[in-house]
Amino acid sequence: MASSLIFMESYGASSGADNAHISLLAADIASGSDDTTVANANPIVVGGSYAYSYERWIRGHWSGTFTTISSVYFWKQSGTLTGSIKIKAKVKTPNPTTYIQPIVTASTYAGASGNEGTTTNDIPTATGTLNPTFNAGSTGTPATTNCSDYIIMQLVVPTGSASGNTACTWRFGWNEV
Repeated sequence: MASSLIFMESYGASSGADNAHISLLAADIASGSDDTTVANANPIVVGGSYAYSYERWIRGHWSGTFTTISSVYFWKQSGTLTGSIKIKAKVKTPNPTTYIQPIVTASTYAGASGNEGTTTNDIPTATGTLNPTFNAGSTGTPATTNCSDYIIMQLVVPTGSASGNTACTWRFGWNEV
C-alpha cells in the first residue's frame, strides 16, 4: 500500500486538523466539511483599497505505508481568479514547522501579491522542496508526525472586485519509498 495525503490546516490556537479542502475565509476558523457552507458564511468583505482573508496555514499530512517521503512540492494546478484578485502562497521560512496564529491584514509570510501563478508549477515561492526528507513515524522534523513544512496562503481582494466563490485546485507532489 502507498501513502495517502490530506491537507492539514491550522487556525486559531490549534495545531492542525486534517481536511479534504481548504477555504480562504474572513474568519480564523476551520474550513468545514464541504467547500461552500463555511465559505458562504464567512465571505471576504472589501473595504479600503484591499481586503484580505485570514492567512491559512496548511501542510501536507501523509498516512499509510511508506518508508520515506522526499522532494515535497506544492503548486496551483487549475482555476482562474477574476479581475485582480490574487492568492498569495509561500513556504514559511525560517523555522518552517513553527506555527503562528493567522492574521487578517497583509501577510508577510504568504509573500508578495502576485505570486499566485497561473499554470502548473508557476509559484516559485511555494514550489521546490518543502521538507526535504522524513521517514514514516518521524517525530523530529517536522514537528507533527509525517507533515510537510507550512505553506501560508492568503486571498487578496481589491476594491471593486466582482463577488462570488472562486475554486482553484492546489496540489502537493512528492517522491516516496
